Amino acid sequence: MIVKRFQSVEINVPSSSTLTKFFFPDQPQLRGAKIQGIQIYTPTALTKTPLTGSTPVTLADLKQSTLTLYQGDLQIVLNLPILNFNGISDLTSPFVFQLPEMNDIDISWTKSYVSTATALATTNVAYSFGIFYYL
Repeated sequence: MIVKRFQSVEINVPSSSTLTKFFFPDQPQLRGAKIQGIQIYTPTALTKTPLTGSTPVTLADLKQSTLTLYQGDLQIVLNLPILNFNGISDLTSPFVFQLPEMNDIDISWTKSYVSTATALATTNVAYSFGIFYYL
């Protein structure tokens, strides 16, 4: 993949949260963007998230997390295990050799979310993503 543009995106998990669904905040800079790839960052790849300096979600919690994406009102990805978006080999985290190609989709960020089977074991953390795109 040729990187044309890149944006960090985070989903914060509040302290003492018992939620199992975490929606993306609005991403005005990515409206109308053609998404080419998504990278999830594990706690071994980043010690602090780039936007807020939060602690990344633990590997144990990433292992139970899935991603659901919408394009407009159409659900295009449903419960894809989030570690399918980890392309960084660090000897401890599961990873893929090539990130899934997103085929220039235009994601409806506020409808898209990360879900978990049970509440996260650690709260006051953040999911940290890297979004590869072009306009």
